[in-house]
Amino acid sequence: WIYNEALGRLQQDYIKEPSTLFFDIPQTQYEQQLRAIPVQFSDVITQNPQAENANLRTCSATVAMGIPQPLFKLMKDLPNTLFYISQGDGQVINNTVTWKQVNYNIQLADNNKDIVVTPVQKTDKLARSIYVMARMTVSGDSIIKKKNNSLIEIAAKKFESRDRELNQVWKSLPASARTALKQEQRVWVTKKEQQCGKLSDAKSEAIPAEKRISIYKCQLEMTIARTAYLDGSE
Repeated sequence: WIYNEALGRLQQDYIKEPSTLFFDIPQTQYEQQLRAIPVQFSDVITQNPQAENANLRTCSATVAMGIPQPLFKLMKDLPNTLFYISQGDGQVINNTVTWKQVNYNIQLADNNKDIVVTPVQKTDKLARSIYVMARMTVSGDSIIKKKNNSLIEIAAKKFESRDRELNQVWKSLPASARTALKQEQRVWVTKKEQQCGKLSDAKSEAIPAEKRISIYKCQLEMTIARTAYLDGSE
């Protein structure tokens, strides 16, 4: 039943947000990954709570779900991933998310062949856990890229704001001061590029995100210091 609940949630969310949550990756890839996640029951305790209903059994078990290997890389980049897959209740042990004392009923159907499984307690978190693991495993690279692009955009905007401020301070200086400082300013620009890296590299998608962010941060720090020097607030 855990798979069925998770697949239902997956299908509903995919219809609503195929781009935002699923990055337009085919739904079948997520479904295949979800079904590939192993779910194991152990320490099962079975009771017959109703003597008049011999077909009914109440069960309690420990449920362990295997964590797909690609998720461990995602956990390093996005630590909150651990909370999402454990849903705050599950325990991450030996590459699995483990849930204790999961209660459910099993009963023989009227055809005396099929087994009907019904959760006694709310099991949304188990279904959501396996659903989230499948979704984040398939779209992990896209999630990291989206996060990095956001960090790059923030770093770029901070630098651009301070760079505009520096230009304003420079333009506000008397012409004689700009003439006297012109060569010094050129040396500073060259030094900034040597120490931090080129802004063209920071804007290039061919450069790793971490490097691009570090270029912007270094350029930002040197720009703030230069502005303080020129306006006398240093």
